[in-house]
Amino acid sequence: MPTLAATARDDAQVRYRIFSVVVLAVLAFLAARLVQMQLLDTEQYATEAEGNAIETKIVRPARGYIYDRNGVLLVDNETTLSVTVAPRYFDEADLPLVAELAGRPLDEVAARYAEITARSRYQEDVLLKNVPFWTFARLQENQYRLRGIGFREDQQRRYHSDAKLTHALGFVNEINEDELDRMEEQGFRLGDRIGKTGLEAEYEPILRGRVGREFWLVNVHGMDVQPYEGGAENVEPQSGAALTLAVDASVQALAESLFVDKRGGAVMIDVNTGGIISMVSAPDFDLDIYRDGFTQAEVDFLYRNPQKPDFNRATQASLPPGSTWKPFMAAVALEEGMIKPETTLYCPGGYRIGGRLYRCHGGAHGDIAVEDAIRVSCNTFFFRLMNDTFVNAEHPEGITMDLDRFGYWTRQFGFGQLAPLDIPNQGPGLIPDSSYYDERWPAGWGPGYTVNLGIGQGNMGTSPLQLARYTAAVANGGTLVTPHFVKSITDPATGVTREPAYKRPSQIPIEPRNFAVVRAGMREVVEGAGTARRARIDAVDDFPKIPVAGKTGTAENPRGKDHSVFIAYAPADDPQVAVGVIVENAGYGGTAAAPIASLMIEQYFRGTVTRPQLVEFVRAQRSVGRI
Repeated sequence: MPTLAATARDDAQVRYRIFSVVVLAVLAFLAARLVQMQLLDTEQYATEAEGNAIETKIVRPARGYIYDRNGVLLVDNETTLSVTVAPRYFDEADLPLVAELAGRPLDEVAARYAEITARSRYQEDVLLKNVPFWTFARLQENQYRLRGIGFREDQQRRYHSDAKLTHALGFVNEINEDELDRMEEQGFRLGDRIGKTGLEAEYEPILRGRVGREFWLVNVHGMDVQPYEGGAENVEPQSGAALTLAVDASVQALAESLFVDKRGGAVMIDVNTGGIISMVSAPDFDLDIYRDGFTQAEVDFLYRNPQKPDFNRATQASLPPGSTWKPFMAAVALEEGMIKPETTLYCPGGYRIGGRLYRCHGGAHGDIAVEDAIRVSCNTFFFRLMNDTFVNAEHPEGITMDLDRFGYWTRQFGFGQLAPLDIPNQGPGLIPDSSYYDERWPAGWGPGYTVNLGIGQGNMGTSPLQLARYTAAVANGGTLVTPHFVKSITDPATGVTREPAYKRPSQIPIEPRNFAVVRAGMREVVEGAGTARRARIDAVDDFPKIPVAGKTGTAENPRGKDHSVFIAYAPADDPQVAVGVIVENAGYGGTAAAPIASLMIEQYFRGTVTRPQLVEFVRAQRSVGRI
């Protein structure tokens, strides 16, 4: 009978044999797999042998197109080639070779590389953008020598119309560090191009679309080897939505041509919808300068130019409206019961406060009612509306246009505040109140300081946008429309078109009959013996007459030549469009601003202009002297 020790020894031998067999089997399996991988499946595992990193590449979508109201293409995209660099693979000592092959200065390439590495050494970014094909070919031919250098297709904006629409469209450029800090959570990355100003900025989420992603296996040089999982994990990009604007490109192009060698702005607006048909700010610049990078001359022109071409005078200017303010004063005085349509006020040729005489425009008018006062632009009539106390059956205690009442009505018409506009960069203008005068003249002030407000002079400021919007309200009977550029947005995937949600228009609490009196006076300004006869659009050939109503203004400028101002709407008997124009340092309102508005109106309704002599006359006008 075996002993206990013998039994234990036999069990140990059995376990040893079993363990040896298992070990040999595992080694045999591993050896067989090694032979298979190195001899039989060499091609399949080549990428793993060279380095099995997976890179995620962002695929940027096509940015949404922009059209005018008639379907004219204003902005689309064109494909460009960019050279990328992945700093974790790239050897900085190769920068001279990259610069040589690309035909670029070494300091330029090195500076760009330093920007990239300062932000991240682990994320691929664009080293050279918008390179010509020969540069792409030379670098690709030498890519094996340049670890971390890659290529991608990018897009940049392309502009088609003769209408520049510089300040309305805005521009697209690469996202900067401050913007990236704010927007990274929204999916933005280094190298992304975003809208910086204008519609491009305001509608960035809609125009941008949805980015796609591709996953690639790359080797130790950072070069793409093959799609990961055959591209099964890739996400397709989705193009941005298309915008259709209320803008009429032909009106815009004409207006821009009329503002050459001038400073100022003009806005044409639909009196019923608020759609902006044209917005001009002069001087302006070509948006193409953002495509290829700035030259020093372009930098100087944009940012060191005293004419400030990047300043949107159509929305940010704050200049006195001059006599274009008189229809506002008339409507308010009628509504407040200060006067009636038949009320006459005496004009001896001026208005005296203390020892100072405030002269009237056009001499003495005698007894004059509101409609004629608008037609001939009688200063005295509107000085009195601003300063006199009116006692009548409605107001036996007397009523005066004090600053509180004045301020209330200016706000009703949209002055002194920002409009709900769908582009950034806007100014509120200036409507003074008593605190303004207290701060500016702490020693005291009186009627002589405020009387000029009645004729749109002195310490107040408006923009062409505000003037056009106010004129539209007069024309449509008191609806303060919401100004906007975008009429509709079209989804590229579904083709579904929708209208943007805008703030509802407000109603100015003035009786329609009072607006009717004001409109009658404004019609006589152009169609009667008023101050804007040059703005008439008479019948010619097959084109019928377009009756125009308007008001001239000459805004005093203590630093130089006066500003030319004009407001108008047309047709006078069925208003559809309203215009506000300011031409800085150009003299009388009927000289420069009124013809510009008239030609814009004609272009809109006729599709052409039939007064070449007037076009040449306007183009000969200049903004002179200091701003």
